[in-house]
Amino acid sequence: MFNIKKIFGSRNDRELKKYEKRVDLINSFETKYKSLTDSELKASFYELKENVEDKKKTLDNVLEDIFAITREVSIRTTGMRHFDVQLLGGIVLHEGKISEMKTGEGKTLVATLAVVLNSLVSRSVHIVTVNDYLASRDAEEMSPIYQFLGLSVGIVTSDIKDEEDKIKEYNADVVYGTNNEFGFDYLRDNMVFSIDKKVQKHHYFVIVDEVDSILVDEARTPLIISGPVNAKMADYQKADEVARKLQVASVKKADDTIDTTSGDFVIDEKHKNIIITENGIKKAEELFGVQNLYDLENASLAHNLDQSLKARFIYQKDTDYVVKENQVIIVDEFTGRLSEGRRFSEGLHQALEVKEKVEVQKESQTLADITFQNYFRMYDKLAGMTGTAQTEATEFSQIYNLEVLSIPTNKKIARIDRNDLIYKSESEKFQAVVNKVRELNKKQQPVLIGTASIEKSEALHKLLTREKIKHNILNAKNHEREASIIENAGLKGAVTVATNMAGRGVDIKVNDEVQALGGLFILGTERHESRRIDNQLRGRAGRQGDSGESQFFLSLEDSLLRIFGSDKIKTIMERLGIKEGEHIESKMVTRAVENAQKKVESMHFDSRKHLLEYDDVANKQRVSIYEFRDNLIDENYKIEDKINTIREEYIDSVLIASNVIEDLDSSEYDLEYLIQTIKKDLNQDFRAEELKSLNFEQLKTYILNVVIDDYDKKMSALHDTQRNEIERIIYLQVLDNAWREHLYQMDILKTGIGLRSYNNKD
Repeated sequence: MFNIKKIFGSRNDRELKKYEKRVDLINSFETKYKSLTDSELKASFYELKENVEDKKKTLDNVLEDIFAITREVSIRTTGMRHFDVQLLGGIVLHEGKISEMKTGEGKTLVATLAVVLNSLVSRSVHIVTVNDYLASRDAEEMSPIYQFLGLSVGIVTSDIKDEEDKIKEYNADVVYGTNNEFGFDYLRDNMVFSIDKKVQKHHYFVIVDEVDSILVDEARTPLIISGPVNAKMADYQKADEVARKLQVASVKKADDTIDTTSGDFVIDEKHKNIIITENGIKKAEELFGVQNLYDLENASLAHNLDQSLKARFIYQKDTDYVVKENQVIIVDEFTGRLSEGRRFSEGLHQALEVKEKVEVQKESQTLADITFQNYFRMYDKLAGMTGTAQTEATEFSQIYNLEVLSIPTNKKIARIDRNDLIYKSESEKFQAVVNKVRELNKKQQPVLIGTASIEKSEALHKLLTREKIKHNILNAKNHEREASIIENAGLKGAVTVATNMAGRGVDIKVNDEVQALGGLFILGTERHESRRIDNQLRGRAGRQGDSGESQFFLSLEDSLLRIFGSDKIKTIMERLGIKEGEHIESKMVTRAVENAQKKVESMHFDSRKHLLEYDDVANKQRVSIYEFRDNLIDENYKIEDKINTIREEYIDSVLIASNVIEDLDSSEYDLEYLIQTIKKDLNQDFRAEELKSLNFEQLKTYILNVVIDDYDKKMSALHDTQRNEIERIIYLQVLDNAWREHLYQMDILKTGIGLRSYNNKD
């Protein structure tokens, strides 16, 4: 059967062909702009900007000229010239799509093309990346291009605490920052009491660097701003005491399932959950001294016990969190960085604090929240760049309406990706890693060793130290030295042990001497749950046609293979009679590992979809509340009409509750209740005699007029501006309290929904 793709090309090829014509046009302008002086080049840019602002031309009309100008400015200010493939990437970004470019293809420079073009409409363009280090580095490196063209550059990082400084950064034409900072600033903006205090004025165009990390990996965790709630610290201590006395069920039956009668609870590692058995419930009831652990009044005991068991048996120190300066700090599982200021919710953080014997901080309640999905979908135009997006193309299309286009590399990739080596135990694997590092170190070839957690990086650090192999270690505990460690990782003879921190956005440069030795060797010590993160690690070598190698050393004790791997690998190893220290290497095994990763990716996709389905409902409410809130913080907003409407609605509801209904005989009215309610709510006195003879319309009008007169009398001492401000602020406070209470009820509802899923109900 003939291959249609071979005749017509894939959709990706057809789209790129269209763009290639535009690239030819950009190249044809190169001589024209090269011949101009600096001031003539700037004048050409300002003329095009004026044409766009006056609506004489659209952004698409001026794309080729602006790209050619930006390329020329880059040559003059940074010494870097955009390759043709980078021009392709820039067009993809401008069209609001995802540009998939292999690592080392200069995505930071690509972004400048779409940024300069879209800045012509005089609205800030936001560039989002995964951490403060990359945001500052990219802004610093690209600033000369923007400044030459009269564009200001802002950097929004977590260390900016002053409100005025933050407003200044956001007012720049081009703003670099992290996803967390942009998201939290949006939530904080919707908690301020004056429109001048809002830092984000609009959401026009955003380019998300490492788009798969931000819009996929981190999309499982919503952004939450929380405040303390009243909870007794002693409850966490007691739950921890009980948790320590319960035994895990571990005896396996013939069919390889857990015998639940062999212990008090079962650990579900796949879903990071704990299931308490019948025995466990009885034992817990005795230890807590209650008759029924699941009675309504004991709900907090059951909940705290569940969190204490998770803290003790699922969440691991130096993997999921670290203890630093008497605090439990979360380690981001995708970036390997410390998530300062973030806390696990629903009492889990407190349970970890009790476990680690540090000060237990108060449990928190949601004051404002949003998912990354809904935050980034607020922008008029959203685009992204990454080296690894095709595996998630369906998700980008379904959730963000984003198309992924793969851009060819500037030079052919020369890196050799070797098959995985699999060992029986972790200790054998680590010994093999040390042997391989010694072998590479002997010939002075630099090696970057990727580990899945801080704990594993430190275990390997001890082994290498014992073997007297000189090396650097990079993890969340010493991130301050990140820039210098990365800078030296490609030097001759360098050995660097790193967590996922070194997997994204970092540029490891190698010289010709190292190239001749085989380039940088990437040695992975464990497969991550996501194939993309493995590919990101591989991508640190072989950038821009450099030589390089990559290989993963695995063991049957690795989390991924232990929890999600099929028994196929174990069976093969047993059949081959693999002895201690020996390994197997085959394409079939590598495929089996990738299938395990696909299982996990699919599970995480479902969890992100559920989170989004839930947040889509909440988002309609959030948008409505925040829009009204924006009106209230605007000093020009006339609140009088709103107060009149609410006053009328209030009186209508009180009349209905008092049985004062149109067309009903006045003898049926419950005037006693009506008088008492208004007295309680408004401190307004009415007498039954003055109301008795009135019909429905007269009664309603009379009460309304008295209430209005009384209110106006109280407010008469104030100037109109003062009155408007006081009314707006009181309304804001009431609205914020009601919204927080609503979010608190939603948190409770969410927990209940989670329990329904265990019963296989949607």
